[in-house]
Amino acid sequence: MKKVMVKAWEIAKKGQNKFGGNVKEYFAEALKLAWALIRKVRITTSAGSRNHKSWVAQITGTHPAFKLNRSFVNSVDHNWTERYFDLVDGIYEVCDAGSRQFIQIVKGNVEEVEYSEVLEMVV
Repeated sequence: MKKVMVKAWEIAKKGQNKFGGNVKEYFAEALKLAWALIRKVRITTSAGSRNHKSWVAQITGTHPAFKLNRSFVNSVDHNWTERYFDLVDGIYEVCDAGSRQFIQIVKGNVEEVEYSEVLEMVV
């Protein structure tokens, strides 16, 4: 909890420095941002290959042709063998060198979910 409050005050002070006014005016929104930053979950996939890509996409709703609408997530770091993704609460499809699975992140906890459950959640 202390880490969240410290981060929130840092964000609020940056807002004050950039836009002016009282630091307290920025604190409510800064607290939301700090919680989101603290709750990030780092997912690691293999680097993939030319034929078997590795990627992560957030499920954002339904799509008329493909059933699920996806928003691809950029990796935050990578090396020769691994790619790293920082994710917040939501539903994601993770493709690790061709092997696909769905995960749900709730308050920083990761659970694997089935495709049928994902379809029910986004409808």
